Amino acid sequence: MLDMPLLFFITIAIGIGWLLGRYDRKKHAQNPYVSMDMLSADRQSETMQAILNLAQRQEAVDLQLNLGSFYRRRGEIDKAISIHQSLFARPDLDKTLSAQVQFELAADYLNAGLYDRAERLLIELLKGNNALKSNVINKLITLYEEEQEWEKILKLANETKFIKNNKPIAYACCELAEQAMAKRSWSAASAYIKQALKLDPRCARAMLLEANIAMEEGFPNKVVANIKAALNCDPGLIKLILPELDTLYESRHRPEEMEKLLLQLWYDAPSPLSLHNYVRHLSQHDANEEAIEQLTCSLSQVPTLQGFVMLLDALIEKGESLTVLGLQEFKDILLQINGVDDGYHCQQCGIETDQHYWRCPSCKSWETFSPNMQTADNMKKSTDARSKHA
Repeated sequence: MLDMPLLFFITIAIGIGWLLGRYDRKKHAQNPYVSMDMLSADRQSETMQAILNLAQRQEAVDLQLNLGSFYRRRGEIDKAISIHQSLFARPDLDKTLSAQVQFELAADYLNAGLYDRAERLLIELLKGNNALKSNVINKLITLYEEEQEWEKILKLANETKFIKNNKPIAYACCELAEQAMAKRSWSAASAYIKQALKLDPRCARAMLLEANIAMEEGFPNKVVANIKAALNCDPGLIKLILPELDTLYESRHRPEEMEKLLLQLWYDAPSPLSLHNYVRHLSQHDANEEAIEQLTCSLSQVPTLQGFVMLLDALIEKGESLTVLGLQEFKDILLQINGVDDGYHCQQCGIETDQHYWRCPSCKSWETFSPNMQTADNMKKSTDARSKHA
C-alpha cells in the first residue's frame, strides 16, 4: 500500500496534468495520465513513469525534483538517480534549474557511494553557480569527510569564502594532526592543532591532542591545563581520558588534585559518568566513608544501577549493618532507577551507542555525542509522574 507522501506527489501530478491539458487543448489527448489503479503497491514503478511522462514541461520540473528528493530520502537511490538524470539530460532547462538538477544528482551519487561522479558535478557547479555555492561547498565537505580526504577540505576552505561552519574544517585539522603525530612530526601536528583552535576555540579534540603532545614533550602542567579545558567544553570526554589523567596525577603523587577535579566535574555536569568516576577515585584512595556519604546523597539525584552496586560494595567493605532508615533510603533509590547507563547519544539525530564518536556515524555531525545522563530536574519529573500514577 502506498504511503501518504507518495500519494501526495501523485495527487499533485494529476493536478498538474489537468492544468497543462487545460492550457494546451491540442496536446490534451496525447498527455499520459495517472489512473487510480496505479495506486496499488505492485504498480509503483508504472506510477513513477507516468509522473515522469506527465511532467515534460519546464513548469513541472519542481515536481520531478521533489519526487527525486523524496525517493532519495526513502533510500530508493536508483529511482532518484533515474529521475534526476532524465532532467539533467534536457537541453531546454534554464541555467538556474539546470544547476539545481545537477546538485540533486550529485547528492544522489553521494548517497549511492559514487564519490567520483558526485565530486565532478559539484566541482563543476562550484566554478559557475554563485546561488548554490554554499550548499555545494557543504556537500563537497561531506563527500571529502566520507573519503577521509582531509587535505582537500583545507584546500577548499582556503579557496572559498562561502564556508559558514568552521567545525568540519577544525576537525579536518585534528585528523591531519593525528596523522602527523603518528609519524612523530610534532611541529606539523602543533601547526594543525593551532589552526583547529583558531577555527573553533572550543574544539575539545584539538585540546586533547595538544595535551598528548605536551605529555610527549614532558610538560605535565600543560597536559593538565589542556585536559581541564577540554573537559570544560565537553564533560562527557572524561570516560575517554580518565585512565590517562589518573596515571598522570598518580605519577605526580597528587591524588587530591584528581579528587578535586572529579568533584568539580560532578557539580558542573551531574551525570552517571562523573559520579561513578568520582566515587571510584574515593574508594581507591581509602576514603570509603566519604564515598558512602557521597553515593547515598548523589544517588537520589542520579540513580543508576552501577552507582547502587558501588554503594553496596562500599558498605560491605566497611562491614556496616543497615538501619531501617538506611533500608528505606535504598528502597527509594531502587524505585528511581530507570535504566540510565554510561552510553552515549547524538544530540543531532538521537542515535545511541556504547562508545564516543567525534563524528556521528548516522547523521555525520561533528562533536554532537554526549553521555546519557539523568539530572536532578529530570528525576523530579520522573518522581512526580510516579506519584500521579500511584
